[in-house]
Amino acid sequence: MLRKDCVDAAFGQFLSLLEWVCWKWGVYFVKVNPNGTRQTCPSSFATVSNSLEARGHCCSECGYRMHRDHAAYARIYDLAL
Repeated sequence: MLRKDCVDAAFGQFLSLLEWVCWKWGVYFVKVNPNGTRQTCPSSFATVSNSLEARGHCCSECGYRMHRDHAAYARIYDLAL
């Protein structure tokens, strides 16, 4: 039980330090909520229902195909801008 709290505190401290370093160097830093990024197509913003076993992302509306981790990254990148 205590290990999860320690990991959460360490990750929070890491984010605080990263935010400070980005501020010091003049680099853009933003926290993005990653919920729903795997189900949303970065091209058409349509909701796609893929199982966790499926390694690829294939949108039925626009035909966008990519590895699901790359598609989630593209969606998070769009949210950050």
